[in-house]
Amino acid sequence: MKTIRDVMTPDPVSVAPDCGLEEAIHLLIENEISGVPVVDADGGIVGVLTEADLLKTYQVPEARTVADLMTRDPITFDIDADLVEIVDCVMSNGFRRVLVREQGRLAGLVSRADLMPAVLDLLLERHSSPA
Repeated sequence: MKTIRDVMTPDPVSVAPDCGLEEAIHLLIENEISGVPVVDADGGIVGVLTEADLLKTYQVPEARTVADLMTRDPITFDIDADLVEIVDCVMSNGFRRVLVREQGRLAGLVSRADLMPAVLDLLLERHSSPA
């Protein structure tokens, strides 16, 4: 069975809380991603910034930095957690991605797309097993 280490995107693009919103949007566009982890100077996870958060710019005109709009204290998973826990979290909360930590620092992220090879393996295993 695949583990978080097997499916995660290691060392994802990330931003600091004091990053300007324009720069953060450019990162999303250039990297063709819909969200980005927010980390402190030590690599600790302090938030996540998504396209949905950035749409709040219309409602919060005074917002200038990532910290102004990010979702604080996002749900994270330890790199050694069971992959099923991430699937359950994504399914129950409608998340597009979850952040993975190792020793308190950002290690990677798991998106829905990252989970597809594990889902395929599961289906193939089920179909090859005798009923």
